[in-house]
Amino acid sequence: MISRIANWLPSAAVCAVVYSGIVPCSANAAAVAPPASIVAKHGLAFCSDLSNPPADGTADDGSTPQGAEVDIMKEVGKAMGVPTRIDNYQFSGIFAALDTGKCDMVMASLGKTPERAQRYELVDYWRVASGLLVPAGNPRHLTKFEDLGGTRVAVLLGSRNASVLHQINDQLKVAGKPPIETVELNTNAAAYQDLALGRVDAFVSDTVNINYYRSRSHGRFEVGGVPVPPKTWTIAIPKGNVELKQAVQAAIDRMNADGDMQKVVKTWGIDDGVTLCSTAHPCE
Repeated sequence: MISRIANWLPSAAVCAVVYSGIVPCSANAAAVAPPASIVAKHGLAFCSDLSNPPADGTADDGSTPQGAEVDIMKEVGKAMGVPTRIDNYQFSGIFAALDTGKCDMVMASLGKTPERAQRYELVDYWRVASGLLVPAGNPRHLTKFEDLGGTRVAVLLGSRNASVLHQINDQLKVAGKPPIETVELNTNAAAYQDLALGRVDAFVSDTVNINYYRSRSHGRFEVGGVPVPPKTWTIAIPKGNVELKQAVQAAIDRMNADGDMQKVVKTWGIDDGVTLCSTAHPCE
C-alpha cells in the first residue's frame, strides 16, 4: 500500500515536499551538492513505513508524515536544496519498491544487518537498544526480560522484541518457571495504551519508543531496564550508487555538526534512547 504526492515541485520553489507540506527554500542555498541523478529528477524520494511513531508516523490528519525520522528526511533534502517526497509503504514491500526504482532510498527504523550491507549502500544515523517501560517506581522490579515470567507484557506484533520474548518464554518453561503472557499488538501506540490502562505490567520496545512514551507520561512511567544491546539504524540506498550515499552521509554529518540532529531527538523526547552516528563518530 502506498501514498504519494502526485508531482514534484520545482527545486527553486521548495526545499521539502512531504505530501501536502511545503517548506519554501532556495535550491541555490544547498549545503551538500546533490548527485546528478537527483538534480535530473528535480527531487529526492524516500520509501518509509509511516505506521511506526515516533520515528515514522502521521499527523492528526492521518496522511501528513510526522516523526523524528521524517524530520531527518526533510533535512537531507533541504541540505541538498531539492524537494523531498516520502512514499508510505507497508514494511514488507519497502525493499521491492527500492529495488524497482520507485524511490531513491529507504528510511524506516531499519536495522543494519550483514545481509542488508551486502545488498545496499548504507548510511548509519542512530544506534538503538531495547528495554522495558514500567510504572513509576518499578513495583515489580522488572529490569530484564527474564524478570517478566508471570507478568503480562505488551509488544509490537512481529517485531524483533516479540521474537526475543518468545525465546525467553521457552527458556522459562524449560526451567519450570511461570511463562510471560505476551500481548502482541499491531502498533506501538496500542501497546503503550495497554500499559497506560493497566492491562499489562510492562511495554517492551526499542529505546526510541519507550523513551518517547516515558517523556510524555508526566512521570507515570519509567524505563525499568535496557537489556537488549544496541543495534544500528541505517538508510538503505541501491548498491553502487556511491554518489548518493556520499551526499546523504554529508547531510547526516552536517546535521550532527550543526546540532540539528540533537534538536530532532530532543524534540521527540528520545535523546536518552539513541546514540548518534556520523563519519566523525561511527557506529558499529
